[in-house]
Amino acid sequence: MNHILDRLPRDHYISLAPWCWVQLESAEPPGPFPFIGGIAPDVVASLHEAHGLLASSIDTAISDVFSKRAPLDDPERRRRLEDAYAELVNARPYLRRHIMCGRKPDGTFRWEFPTDPTQSATVTNGGLRIFHSVKRQAIPLGFDQHPLGPAVGHLLGLLNGTHRISEIKTALLAAPRETSGMLTRLMGLLDQYDCLVSSPNNSIRQRWFDVVQDQDTVHLGHAALLYRQRDTVFLFDPWLLPWFAESSEPSLWGSLLPKPAAVFLTHDHDDHVDPRTLLHMPKDTPIIVPSRRNRKTFFYDYLPLLRELGFERIIELAHGETWPFEGGTVVSVPFYGEDPCDLEMPRNCYLISDRGYNVLVHADSGPTNDGRSALQDGIIERLADRYGPIRLVFASQQQLLELRSHAAHASLSHPGQWLDVGENGYLTNAYLSELSRAAKAQLFVSYATGGADWYPDHLSFTFSRRNPARTALLTAHWEQPETLKDLLASHDCGYHYAHALEIYRAQGERIDVVTTNNALTPLNLYRLDHGDPPFMKPGR
Repeated sequence: MNHILDRLPRDHYISLAPWCWVQLESAEPPGPFPFIGGIAPDVVASLHEAHGLLASSIDTAISDVFSKRAPLDDPERRRRLEDAYAELVNARPYLRRHIMCGRKPDGTFRWEFPTDPTQSATVTNGGLRIFHSVKRQAIPLGFDQHPLGPAVGHLLGLLNGTHRISEIKTALLAAPRETSGMLTRLMGLLDQYDCLVSSPNNSIRQRWFDVVQDQDTVHLGHAALLYRQRDTVFLFDPWLLPWFAESSEPSLWGSLLPKPAAVFLTHDHDDHVDPRTLLHMPKDTPIIVPSRRNRKTFFYDYLPLLRELGFERIIELAHGETWPFEGGTVVSVPFYGEDPCDLEMPRNCYLISDRGYNVLVHADSGPTNDGRSALQDGIIERLADRYGPIRLVFASQQQLLELRSHAAHASLSHPGQWLDVGENGYLTNAYLSELSRAAKAQLFVSYATGGADWYPDHLSFTFSRRNPARTALLTAHWEQPETLKDLLASHDCGYHYAHALEIYRAQGERIDVVTTNNALTPLNLYRLDHGDPPFMKPGR
């Protein structure tokens, strides 16, 4: 073990440099939806392939509408789409094994495939790749046919700057022989390619607690929130990025945050469940996810994903259940709408109820196609009656109306509906105003649309101050935020669009938005214990 663990004092803290990260790589192609549950992997693969094979024809049908060759409300479009799907499937025996479809004698369309609540796809990783964004390097390491993903996740969770070199050495020596050897090789590669940094100090947690007060909520960018509860913090939907992975701006990364007492995930989209972020988080942290008990047919199977990443304490929270902490609880609240359309996957919003102070993490939830929502079903009002006014509401203000064929799980929806509009996070100003009124909110915070310049700008739901023209293109036909401000003002609720590293703080009868200036910027957090990054020129 002739590397950094032997060269430096045993009491130094060690972490991955924030411009370096590790990604696990599957031993086999994971398929279209590696963790979809309630259906066998080969069945969902067939459905996904059928959708893909018809995609170019769907694009042509859309082009016909825009070129005015076809009317927008063509009554025959659905029938033609269904017949084309059946023709495609029935011409391929390997698809016909899983998908039964065709026109019945009475003219109705049959579309069936087998479901199974015990089935779920899993992924076993066959290796990893180390990335160094400054040097633009990618270093592979194979697992030699051993299931080592969880062990890698456990080690990476220790490399967050809160553990001493002596603790890392102990963890390596305590691992089984084959595992210890591979982890030792991994540490050697991280050292060889300058991916590790060390320090005699560990100042990150203290800096955050100097700036963030008890019961403060901090926006970390996009849908990621940090809530301070006494001397602990909770994280919600952390989507963190290594430095320079997506932009030229230093970004928040796991080693620049205090270790959380718990992590809460709302739903299965990649910007809310980010495997790269989760792989590098401490693995003894409880991670709370939507429960399979709330499923209709399909579900996102968090357990194999999180276990492969190394997590040890995975808690499924069904709607109405609570995760208690000293002085309060986090309540699982039903999540409605957003794609995958009518599949009704189990998802959660969360209410933080902390010593009489309540915060709602509403995320991307909103009305379904048939109008159901937490508001219509009386859930928000019942929460406010039971726990008291929900003073702070975090909700997406997206107004996306997209065709089902473009949704991530389109292949699981009826093919005749692919050119219909699905539930894609269409949250009107009127709905959000009524949501805030029912919650008795004092401040509505619009979030989950970027809010930080380090997020990628090729995604339709991330906006930043560096791409105002692109944002204007995407939101040209949305309702204006000023309208929501006026609607909220009618019931004494304020409005704020979130930017990363803002603090939302209860001050008596109001909620203040507190800027942190440079105290919590990623570069300054790194400098606390390590000084200037080695690639920075002096004085910059």
